[in-house]
Amino acid sequence: MKKNIKMDITPKIESLQRMIKSKKTHSDFARVVEIAKEYKSHVSGIGLEEYLKQFNLREDDAMFEQRKRLTNAISKPVASSIKKPFYKVSRNRNIKTEIEIEDKKKLDAVNKMVRNFYGSDKLNNRGLDFWLKNRFLELVFVDPNSWIVVEWEAKPLNEVLEPVPFEVSCENVINFKFKNGVLQNLLVKTEELQMMFNGRKEAKEEVVDAYTLYEIGWSLKMVPVDPQLIKLVDLASNQKLVVDDSKVKEVVYLATYNETKLDFIPAFRVGYLRDEATDGRTFVSPMDSAIPYFRKALKAVSELDLSITLHTFPQKIAYYSPCQHRDGNNKCKDDTMMPSKSTCSSCHGTGIAIHKSGQDIILHKMPEDKSEMFDLDKSMVYKTPPIELIKFQDDYVRSLKEDAHLAIFNSTMFLMTEKGFAKTATEVDFNSEGINDTLFPYTEKFSEIWKTIVQICIKLSGFNGQFSLKHIFPSDLKLKSTGMLMNEYKIASDSNAPSFVIDQITAEIAGQIYNGDDLAMKKFEVRRKFFPFKGNSKEEIALFMATPYVAVFTKILYANYEAIFTDIEKENPTFYVMDYTKQWEILTKAVEVFKTEIENQTQSERIDFMIGNPSGASDQNPTPGTDSGDDNSKQ
Repeated sequence: MKKNIKMDITPKIESLQRMIKSKKTHSDFARVVEIAKEYKSHVSGIGLEEYLKQFNLREDDAMFEQRKRLTNAISKPVASSIKKPFYKVSRNRNIKTEIEIEDKKKLDAVNKMVRNFYGSDKLNNRGLDFWLKNRFLELVFVDPNSWIVVEWEAKPLNEVLEPVPFEVSCENVINFKFKNGVLQNLLVKTEELQMMFNGRKEAKEEVVDAYTLYEIGWSLKMVPVDPQLIKLVDLASNQKLVVDDSKVKEVVYLATYNETKLDFIPAFRVGYLRDEATDGRTFVSPMDSAIPYFRKALKAVSELDLSITLHTFPQKIAYYSPCQHRDGNNKCKDDTMMPSKSTCSSCHGTGIAIHKSGQDIILHKMPEDKSEMFDLDKSMVYKTPPIELIKFQDDYVRSLKEDAHLAIFNSTMFLMTEKGFAKTATEVDFNSEGINDTLFPYTEKFSEIWKTIVQICIKLSGFNGQFSLKHIFPSDLKLKSTGMLMNEYKIASDSNAPSFVIDQITAEIAGQIYNGDDLAMKKFEVRRKFFPFKGNSKEEIALFMATPYVAVFTKILYANYEAIFTDIEKENPTFYVMDYTKQWEILTKAVEVFKTEIENQTQSERIDFMIGNPSGASDQNPTPGTDSGDDNSKQ
């Protein structure tokens, strides 16, 4: 941010000091911190034991702690399955973005700021788009009331500024004020490391609370510093030392004032779904409507894991043989060696001959009288526990996952297996409507933030003229999986749908397959553009190839399609990034080469056929005594 040299910042410092001393937070502070904590626990899987409830009538503290240790919550994978459709939306290839500025130099500066907004453009996978597709979505789910403040460091006039996102969690946002929907001020508290003596002989790093106040056109930051160390530092023209002696121990603050030269505060909240509990003053996560099911699932999974651990295992019931171990004159009797009364070294005081492993064998002495023999199968039995209750608990947990998806998307389409989906393909359009209704507000917020940040970059570039920004999501968000699209393709083909419909489905399948591989997608788009029979079935193509109504050029291109493009790629490695006119010129020449080769080959085959024809041989060697030109020779 730009430094101010002349302005007296004392009144602003006093205003910030009053805010710090009052310790006043905004009215919904407790609410936003509470829900953010629970959201993060469910998404990350960390700290969920805090939300398990003890049933005091049945569990003492020890039993409750044991249940918490045995619980493997499913909150994290369920939350992940809910987030996946949102990732699909943000990575849609058909999002239309446009920045129109008459000044090309300023436009280049803005594009550079956008590329460097998150990370560095040298990595080719960072920037504003990367931040929106990843970090923004993470914040929307776990902390919708967090703020993003766009900050930058001062640079010489001839250098491009580098705005970056400064994330402020909801628990660090102390207060803020809106007027007619426009942010007037924002007070933020952050923790920083500062070298402090604090009565010691040597300075050590300590965590201190720093406060920053953002208002329209400027910002002011105050951070505690050590008075002995700060004397060794040259203060900038926009910095000032402030002594607060109102506390038990005197505190010295370093106040830094910056001007933004903007007519608005470059800050916004990431959330977009208004919280009814605060009358819309704050926001909730996209998964908020499913939180009751997350809580139910946590309890149900805890009980299921406990039941499986304590009850669901095979139990062996058997008659035991008393230990017959002898050691000299001593014999084991009722767990004690008699007459020595020492502990038996074989049964270790149990009095039972125990079968400990697969290498052991329990032997019974063969009785002299066969009537004294007993059925060995009846000496031991394995009992398996009833699993009806366990199965009910497991089914209940699975149903809660479906309920969570229904609460958010009004659909369980993203939970269906490909095989299960094939049976309900006609329901896709209905499901897609509910999903699009859920995701539409997210796309609006996504576009709004993109335009806000780009507008800030335009202002920072120094451009003050007219500009135009566009960020538009397609009406069809294309959230179907590859399996769903393949099923649609089969249905369209079997029902003889128009070729352009089949071609469009093919393009969507390719978009799924080549997602993330821009070069492969580009190659597909170019090849698709020049393919002569887009969307036609094999039977239709065979019919076209057999008719005289299709040009020879088209037939040769289709019959040798792969070979032609292989030759083109060898001779023109950059073919796929050329403009259409150049591509068509190269393709035409390549087809002509094949056409000439085919014609020459056909001509050669005709000559060979004539040479090898018996009737041709008689023409070449007429019967002696006759004239090939005589009329008789024609008979």
